[in-house]
Amino acid sequence: MKGVMPLPTFASWVQKQQVKLPEADRLLPLIAQAGQQGINRGQIGNVIGLERDVLDELLDGLVRFGQLRLDIENGLRVYRAAV
Repeated sequence: MKGVMPLPTFASWVQKQQVKLPEADRLLPLIAQAGQQGINRGQIGNVIGLERDVLDELLDGLVRFGQLRLDIENGLRVYRAAV
């Protein structure tokens, strides 16, 4: 459709930035530190300074590749380190 801009993807954002993502580097240690209790998406967003869509893609990718475990608790997405 003419005049409609596609939404950016995490990969396109990384290419555009041409920088290492220190915020993303903090993500796995943050979740590991939460232990078995885990950490919900809102808490992660408050600590990690990435755009919402970028953070969601990063979390989804880490779940798909087995780096994180995702559970839904009381309607919240709770992330835990993969065992």
